[in-house]
Amino acid sequence: GTDEWFRSVWGSSGTDVFAVGAGGRILHYDGSDWSTMTSDAGTWFECVWGSSGLDVFAVGGEGAVLHYDGSNWSRMISGTSVTLYGIWGSSDADVFAVGSSGTILHGAVE
Repeated sequence: GTDEWFRSVWGSSGTDVFAVGAGGRILHYDGSDWSTMTSDAGTWFECVWGSSGLDVFAVGGEGAVLHYDGSNWSRMISGTSVTLYGIWGSSDADVFAVGSSGTILHGAVE
């Protein structure tokens, strides 16, 4: 259980679901249980999206963009400090994030 607020949920299947929200919280559901995932974000998250369970992205406050590669979450350089509210793509090579002040980011995982 948790008393944190969650802002977004995304899953590649019923046994691979991610939830993100307040306090930089990231949870993962494996079909049976929710578990806390660790990241060094230090901020809150607004949205999570993935092209697969091995390419998941979370965005949020202070320009935070995190990428999950199936093992670890790592921070990506976004080039902005505005809050990012949404993320979506057609693949891991075609990802868009949107945020405050009309910010639109486009990129790929390198």
